[in-house]
Formats: sequence, C-alpha cells, structure tokens
Amino acid sequence: MSLNKTLDRLFDEIRREAKRNPDFANRLDAVLRLHDSRRDVPEEVTAEIESDGVVLTPPPAKPAPEAQKPAVKPSAKPAQGRRMLELLNPVGLYKREGEEALTAMLAKANTETLRALVIEHNLDPSGETEALEDGALAAHIVAQAKRRAERDEKMFDY
Repeated sequence: MSLNKTLDRLFDEIRREAKRNPDFANRLDAVLRLHDSRRDVPEEVTAEIESDGVVLTPPPAKPAPEAQKPAVKPSAKPAQGRRMLELLNPVGLYKREGEEALTAMLAKANTETLRALVIEHNLDPSGETEALEDGALAAHIVAQAKRRAERDEKMFDY
C-alpha cells in the first residue's frame, strides 16, 4: 500500500475516533494547541493553507501558572492520587518548567501516586523501581523525564 493511502487511512481513523469520542477530540485539540513549533514557516505556506479553506488560529496565550488548573474527571481511584496522575505528565512538566518544578511536584506525591505515574508513563521498562522508596522513586521519575526530554529534543530537532 502506498504511503499516501496509508496516511489517508490513518487520518480517517483519527477523524472517526474524534467524532465518536469527545474526550479523544478534546485531548487531540489540546495537543495541537499546545504545540509550539520551533520552525519558521514562510508566510506563503500559511497563506496557501488558509486559501485551501483551513482556518489557522494561533494558540491561546498561556495563562498565569496559578490559572492552569485542568478539570479533573471523577474516578473510583483515590482523589489525591488520581488528580496528581491526571494533571502530571512528568516529561511535559520537565520540558515546560524544568527539573526543579518536577521535583517539587513529585515531593507532594505519596508512594502510590509515584508508582502510578511510573506505570502510566512507562518510566520503568526494566523493572528496577520495585524496591525504591519515595525519594529514590521521585529521583528516578525525574531522571527518566530528563532522558525522554533530551531524546525528544534530538528527535524533533529539524
């Protein structure tokens, strides 16, 4: 199958899922709005896209940190641990606010929440965190977040 057909099928599936699943559509929209490209796109390319009927709107200005409190979905999991799990993407926080902010956020978490973050974000593929306590577990999460951020920086540096 050609690359064009494969991409068409992929994006058709994404469109269908976004229509069926409002949570998926919201998450997809959030990812696209938060993307901050480091590439300079020539004005003629932007004009061409706009003339094709695609409306380009710049991402909204980022609110002050205290105003960035995403809504928390109800869950059967304990409220504090679930809230931390939903709000915290260790790699994203590391990229946005740095190592100190991630370390401070993890210091507020209990062992159960730290382990849930490790599982949710697959931060322990080798299974070495089983015996770690809070401080060492948080340090492991920070180290993995840093590693992934550096990997992403190299991978998407174009």
